[in-house]
Amino acid sequence: MTGGREEILRTPRLWLTTWLPSDLDDLAALHADPEVMRHMTTGPQTRAATRERLEAFIGEHQRRGWSKWRVEGASGFLGRAGFGLAHRSGYREVGYLLARAAWGAGLATELTQALRQWHEEHPEPALAPELRAYVLPGNAASCRVLEKAGFREARKEDGQLVFESVRP
Repeated sequence: MTGGREEILRTPRLWLTTWLPSDLDDLAALHADPEVMRHMTTGPQTRAATRERLEAFIGEHQRRGWSKWRVEGASGFLGRAGFGLAHRSGYREVGYLLARAAWGAGLATELTQALRQWHEEHPEPALAPELRAYVLPGNAASCRVLEKAGFREARKEDGQLVFESVRP
């Protein structure tokens, strides 16, 4: 743990840590970027909404040991990634949101593969063993990332494509 942060996982180019309240500026800038938020159901978020989200991430991690975490690389803050509860379905949902500077370098795939492995190594007994992801139609880049990380499209639900991890 450095500076109050707990490191959750590391990939060759990225590391995920817990959040601190002082991370609000980084997260607010990410959530305010219309291009980054284009494929998110909420769209761009206000600073107040982002503060609530940050507090929720911190609280979820403290309560259950998993949430969406801070993503960093050699250049600093790159986004958020981790898990939530999948639409009240009894599944853990994987998700990521990366700053534009991190696009196109394979980081989303590297991150999703590492998160899938973390999920398999840290099962949640009350939830299904498969991992889910939800993607808005038209987000071809995220669909490709999920397929490379071992997910397959299972169905459409509430206007979103539902992907599930394929058991090895």
